[in-house]
Amino acid sequence: MFDTLIKGGHLLTMSGDGVGFVEQGAIAIDRGVIIAVGPKDDIVNRDTARRVMDIQGGIVMPGLVDAHLHSSATMGRGWAQEVYPWMASSYGPLMTHAIEEDAPIWTMLALMEGVANGTTCFGDYEFPMGELVKQHVAIGSRAVLCEGVTELNWANREQWLAEGWKPGDPIPLDRAFGDESFASELKLFDAWDGHDDGRIKIIFGPHAADFISKELLLKVQEEARKRGAALHLHVAQDERENRATEQRYGLRAIPYLDSIGLLAPDLIAVHLSTALPDEVDLVADRGARMISCTNSIGIIDGVVPPARQFIERGGVVGLGSDQSAGNNSHNIFSEMRATAMFAKIQAGSPIALPAWQVLRAATIGGACALGMGDRIGTLEAGKQADLIVLDANRPPLAPLLLRPARNIVPNLVYAETGSNVVLSMVAGRVIYEQGEFTLIDRKAIMQDVATATARFTDRVAADRSVDALPIVELSRTGRH
Repeated sequence: MFDTLIKGGHLLTMSGDGVGFVEQGAIAIDRGVIIAVGPKDDIVNRDTARRVMDIQGGIVMPGLVDAHLHSSATMGRGWAQEVYPWMASSYGPLMTHAIEEDAPIWTMLALMEGVANGTTCFGDYEFPMGELVKQHVAIGSRAVLCEGVTELNWANREQWLAEGWKPGDPIPLDRAFGDESFASELKLFDAWDGHDDGRIKIIFGPHAADFISKELLLKVQEEARKRGAALHLHVAQDERENRATEQRYGLRAIPYLDSIGLLAPDLIAVHLSTALPDEVDLVADRGARMISCTNSIGIIDGVVPPARQFIERGGVVGLGSDQSAGNNSHNIFSEMRATAMFAKIQAGSPIALPAWQVLRAATIGGACALGMGDRIGTLEAGKQADLIVLDANRPPLAPLLLRPARNIVPNLVYAETGSNVVLSMVAGRVIYEQGEFTLIDRKAIMQDVATATARFTDRVAADRSVDALPIVELSRTGRH
């Protein structure tokens, strides 16, 4: 006898080189692990299941992987748009008023949004992560987490301004602050790596080449390699980064990182927004993995990340929602659509970056980018049962056409919003079903969100200096 049998739906296993379609398939799950996948008639008579899910008209696929997000930044959703530079002139100054004790509330809100829209694994990148990790534990998601190791200390902003610093200039570094964040990362690793049979994994998160000194960056890399952990690094996100590394080391960000040995297979390179074509090729050739946050970078910087070029070079690409201050949402279906469409528009070709490749980026690509490809990302025997079920009996997935050509993959990528996700499962445990979370109290959490929202906005509004920020000016003039 085994735990769960899912039968009757169509499978997108993502195994092999394509999407691994199985018409009228079935999946057998025991103790959190997939033990059999294939056509329904081959699976249903193998043994008896304790729970049988008959999902006629449904689609079963691996859970989506949000490979890069800043979960607690949900507190400032929509506060980084149509301003430039977005971090220094809007998001950064406003977030100095964040209330650290409320951060877990905002993280939970982001996770709820993601899980309801089909995400089962999150590459969460926050500082401090010590309390936020508990939200991943509580909701039941899989998580690859890191502490943001940084020498950027926004509390020093008034001093920078007094010394002549302007938004867009390289950020002055605070070594003591960096050492403190690194110590916090090590503490996080020791406390949480491998928790719940590996459902929680800890890696290392030096923030960016311009926000951390070479000495501390190499120290983080050394410690990560001792522990067999990857580095999760923002790379070439902004021209500010290139200006800073050129000023300090005489090289643009990517050549600088290569010169000190950072471009390697254990590097997760996020964004590559301002990378030159030969720099993109260099990152891929060194075996580093890329995470594309297409919506976020498109909105806050007006740039299309080079996911298409990276894939064409043979590199591994995952998708991330980044931060909802600039992206507005944590929805990987939205990321898939934007990634595929922007690549086509940029290339001037409807053939560029087809839907099936983007669907792979959102599943097995993201899993491999986070170093989890041996455990999740495909529906195969021996892998963890991290999967989602979608109802294909209603728009935008209906009508479901199978012959002479299937429409499932393009409709998932170009039309689905996550509204048809009816079940999310992690390691064989259902964490979301038919609009409700199984392990958390949604109503109580939303009450906490309302209270925290009022507390945060009152605190920001009390600071009259923020009135001069461009994001505030947009509201004052009725443009936001």
